[in-house]
Amino acid sequence: MKFYSFILPLVVSIIFLSACTSEEDSYIPKPYGYFRIELPEQSYQKLEGDYPYSFEHSKYAKVVKNTSQNAEENWITLKYEPTSVAEIHITYKEVKNDPKLFMEYVNDAHKLTFNEINTARSSAIDKVLDSKNGNGIVFTISEGEVPTVFNYWISDTTTHFFRAAMYVPTSNQNDSLAPILKYTKEDMMHMLETFEWK
Repeated sequence: MKFYSFILPLVVSIIFLSACTSEEDSYIPKPYGYFRIELPEQSYQKLEGDYPYSFEHSKYAKVVKNTSQNAEENWITLKYEPTSVAEIHITYKEVKNDPKLFMEYVNDAHKLTFNEINTARSSAIDKVLDSKNGNGIVFTISEGEVPTVFNYWISDTTTHFFRAAMYVPTSNQNDSLAPILKYTKEDMMHMLETFEWK
C-alpha cells in the first residue's frame, strides 16, 4: 500500500505537468537575421591630387590623408560614406632602383597578408599581375573573420611600389557584410584596371 501511495501522486503530477505545456508555448530560437543592404549603382571618378599614381575610384569614397603614426607621404585612405563600413588603405613606397628595397616591400606585403591568412580558414592568390604598369599579386582571404579580406600590390620594380588593402573594422561580421565586401572588391578591381603611374 505504501508503494501505491508514493507512485500514484507521482504519476498524476507528471501527467498534470505534461498537460500544462503545448507546442505554442515552447520556444524555438530563430537564426540571426541581417539587415538588407541597399548599395548605389557603381560610379567612378579620377583620383584628384598630386600623387605618383592615378586611378579611378568610387564616387562614394572620400579620399583622406592617412594620419596613422607610421603613415608616409602619398598614403591615403578611401572612406565610403555615409557608413564607412569598409575602407581602402593605400600605401606607396619609392623603390629607388634598389632590388633589395623592392624585395623588402614585396616581403612586407606578403607578411601582412599571410598574418591575416594564419587567422583565416582559407585563402587564395587570385592572380599574378603582369601589365604595362608592372608586376604584382592579388590576394583574397575567402573565409574567416579577418579585417583585410582583399588586397593587392603592383610595382614597376625600379621606381614605384603600390599596395591597396580593403579593411573592415567589424571583421567578426563578414558574412553579414558580404554585399559590401563584394561591392568594394569590384571597386578595387576597377582601380587596378584604370591604374597608371605618373
